[in-house]
Amino acid sequence: MDATPNTTKVRPVVKPLENYTVEGVSECSACGRAVKMQLLIDNDIIVDAGGTVESCGYSRECMAALVATVTGMNVFDAQAVSSEDFQPLMTRVIEKLGCDNWCVAALRIALRNYRLRAAA
Repeated sequence: MDATPNTTKVRPVVKPLENYTVEGVSECSACGRAVKMQLLIDNDIIVDAGGTVESCGYSRECMAALVATVTGMNVFDAQAVSSEDFQPLMTRVIEKLGCDNWCVAALRIALRNYRLRAAA
């Protein structure tokens, strides 16, 4: 799942969804603030994604790039997304912060919640 190198960079804007199927929350270890991923899923396809990011601008850029990457994906393919998949959409990558990992964690928690909801 590699993004093409000439992909348009995303604006670091993440908005919460009014209607969503599931959400996942993770806490950034660098600042202790929450990142929340919300997914609107229809027939196992992520038709919209959003959420909130309480931490730094870099975390918002990571989440915005992740949202752009997973929107339109099948939930099973989205489970395998890593930060390397959305970093080409970002204007900068700061490896030492690890904020991208917390955004991915929020995505995986949301997808786990979707699986648990479907199994109930």
